Amino acid sequence: MYKLLYAGFDTLDVAFAGALPVNALNALEKAREESSERQEPVLATIGPGKVNMHVSGYGMRGGYAYVVDTGPLGAIWRFKKNLDPREWNIFVSPRATMLLAYGYDGTRDRLWKSLAAMGARVTDHSINRADFAMDFQTHGFELHQDQFAAHSHTKVSPHWGKQDKWCDPNQPSAVLRGRQLESVTIGKQPGRQIIVYDKRREAIEKQKLFWFKAWDVDRYDPNLEVWRVEVRAGKREIKDKYQIRRFKDFEAGIGDVTVRALQDVRYLADRQGDSNVTRQEVHPLWISAQTVSVTKLIEYRSGLTPDQFIEIERDRAKELYSKLIIGNAIGYGVSVGLNNEEIVAQLPEFTAKQLGALIKDEPNQTSKAIMRCREKLHFIA
Repeated sequence: MYKLLYAGFDTLDVAFAGALPVNALNALEKAREESSERQEPVLATIGPGKVNMHVSGYGMRGGYAYVVDTGPLGAIWRFKKNLDPREWNIFVSPRATMLLAYGYDGTRDRLWKSLAAMGARVTDHSINRADFAMDFQTHGFELHQDQFAAHSHTKVSPHWGKQDKWCDPNQPSAVLRGRQLESVTIGKQPGRQIIVYDKRREAIEKQKLFWFKAWDVDRYDPNLEVWRVEVRAGKREIKDKYQIRRFKDFEAGIGDVTVRALQDVRYLADRQGDSNVTRQEVHPLWISAQTVSVTKLIEYRSGLTPDQFIEIERDRAKELYSKLIIGNAIGYGVSVGLNNEEIVAQLPEFTAKQLGALIKDEPNQTSKAIMRCREKLHFIA
């Protein structure tokens, strides 16, 4: 079997019947207007627990007037402009990084604490979607669409490169590598999906470099292979088929959902002569995934702590801004007529002098820029 590097929930969408207090909704309305005017998220604070969040300048379909982000170790929240706590006014999608750092139990508890800190009155809740992901270190693995065995009516979608905009936002996209298959999706939402894809490549392309720390592997190892097997259970699968609604139902039954999915859909071993798929052997990757699925899924979590994640994200921000400083400074040097030798010899001193003069001449603009940057990096700086 292949080595398991990580197993845990990657998505956990929950709807709440409840409502924020009027002062919180007023604060969100004001922040949304400012965000729309500035064309960037605005930092706001709401509730008795003074919850910080980035507020977007737009709403979302379903009647959600406000979309807010509580940071990389938080969640994307959506709120309706409604004070009736009997209505389904709140929807939350914890970030994958929140689930990675805190696990299922920790994420569930933090969602309840966040609602209380926001001052929300909650009367009910319902789980809408859950994705369970398993990352395996493989050796010479190649994905082949024709090795999947599933019901004849099941939708199977191959993927070689970047997805169209209309596709599932959780669908991984990767750079085209000749005609080597990078992802196959079986099924569709809001039912059940299984997706297999090259997680190492996706982590690099989307700059999710914290995964290498979570996997405890060398990011620069040219021989490293990490493939993800992910079971996605949508609203129809969870509620209609398994009657899973609240957290307690989820904790009791989500294992059955995952086990059954990996039994109904199988990935067959390479190079088998028997044309009858019912007699063919299952691939070692699938055996590994099935073995993981029979354990208690909610107990899985990574070894990556919240502090480690913040440190990784802070280092990534420093690297990004350092490259921007160097690139912009060189561009400025070229634009004012410095030759190559002068740029190399004089650029640090020249740039410092220009920056000093700019800060001195435009202190208000500098203060505004500092404030905007602190708002943007609030959750990691």
